[in-house]
Amino acid sequence: MFHIIRTIGAITRTIQMDSNKNFKAAGLNNNLFIYIIRVCENPGMFLAELADSIQIDRTTSFRTVQKLAQQGYLDLQKDSKNQKIKRIYPTQKARAIYPQLHTYEKEQSDKLLAPLSQKEQEQLAYLLNKLHY
Repeated sequence: MFHIIRTIGAITRTIQMDSNKNFKAAGLNNNLFIYIIRVCENPGMFLAELADSIQIDRTTSFRTVQKLAQQGYLDLQKDSKNQKIKRIYPTQKARAIYPQLHTYEKEQSDKLLAPLSQKEQEQLAYLLNKLHY
C-alpha cells in the first residue's frame, strides 16, 4: 500500500515545484501562496487556526506569517479581547494577488481531477477525509 502514499507525495511535489516556479517572482515560493489564500478566505484567523488549517506546525507557521508580513502580504493585529492572541489579516497586496492564486489552485485541482467522474471525485473526497495525519 506504500504506492498510495507515494502517489500522493508525487502529486504534492509536482504541484509544489510548479507553484514555486509560478510564484517565485512574487516571493511566494515554498508554498507561501497557501497562507495568502487561507487568510484572504478567512480574515481574522489567529495563528493557531491558520497553522491547523494548513496542517503545519505552529512555529513554522508563525515564522512564515512574519515573513509574509515583512513582504507586505499579511497584517498581524492583537485581538481586542485577548492581547495574547494575534489575528491575521490580508493586506491590499494580498487581496490584489488572491484572484491569481485562487485561479491557480482551481486550475491545478481541475487538471488533477479531470480523469475522474463526479462520483469518483466524491468517493476520493470521502476517502481522503477519513485520513488524518
